[in-house]
Amino acid sequence: MIEIPKLSKPAGEDKAPRWFHVAVAMSMVLSAGAALVSALKTSATMQALVDQNARLVRAGSTPILQFYTGNVSPEGKARLRIWVENVGTGPARIVSLKLRLKDQVLDDVRELPALAAQAPGEAVLAGQGFPFIRSTIEGHVLAAGHQRSMFEATREHMREGENLQLYGRLDERLHQVQAEACYCSVFDECWVTDFGPQLPKAVARCDVPKRDAGKT
Repeated sequence: MIEIPKLSKPAGEDKAPRWFHVAVAMSMVLSAGAALVSALKTSATMQALVDQNARLVRAGSTPILQFYTGNVSPEGKARLRIWVENVGTGPARIVSLKLRLKDQVLDDVRELPALAAQAPGEAVLAGQGFPFIRSTIEGHVLAAGHQRSMFEATREHMREGENLQLYGRLDERLHQVQAEACYCSVFDECWVTDFGPQLPKAVARCDVPKRDAGKT
């Protein structure tokens, strides 16, 4: 049987002084503390980068709606038009859009010609067969840089007589038409706007408007 000899310190070797052990322990604590601080700083930096990237993505996907009325086409022809354009950087999901002429809210843009004909002190025009183009906008997604017409009427399509008079009245009052909309981004961030000088106001959500069953 082979015995393994026991190793022992050489005779006469002194033990390390107490201050040496304390210094070694303190250096280890300081090294661990420095590593912890470095890890925390790295984590904070990474979180800041993540937050910054999220802000950049949202900034690149934020819709901004503008409301317009006009009475001349790009070709210079007399044309009444109401439209909305997305001048932002991301698509807009338009949940609701209400039109007003002075203090009266329009449930449908088709009411506009008749409402314009009801001017105080003037004869009411029936506007039978008044030709115009109407497009729905609620529920549609409007891409950035795109626009969508809600109402168009061209003067050259008007017959002489009552419809031509109604066109003239509507032309005079078109700039009085105002609007209010609620729309959302692809991240379900929503805003309401009256298309005035103030920035759109952020809201938790947009409520789908209730319409009469007979109106489409």
